[in-house]
Amino acid sequence: MSQQRPGFAPGVVLAQVSLRVIVPLLGGVIAGLVADGIGDTAPRYVLIGLAGGTLVSALWLRAFIASNVVRMRRERDEVAATATEQHEHNRPEGNGGGTP
Repeated sequence: MSQQRPGFAPGVVLAQVSLRVIVPLLGGVIAGLVADGIGDTAPRYVLIGLAGGTLVSALWLRAFIASNVVRMRRERDEVAATATEQHEHNRPEGNGGGTP
């Protein structure tokens, strides 16, 4: 059996997705709180920061999903190519041993 890393590690994916959601949302809200504190505008910039953080999270998650789909397809194609090569290597040559 090969010691190949599994293509799908749920814990790693969960951690990466959590990072891609939490950081922009909190960053937007904190930036909004600071801006509201400076400008004495109650919830305006907090809401703008929340909307901006949500937009950044959605775009970042979309890019993450797209890159994982490409990687998984590439791994699948490599496995299929290896299996095809092994199948062709094990196939008897000629017309199955009959007369030429």
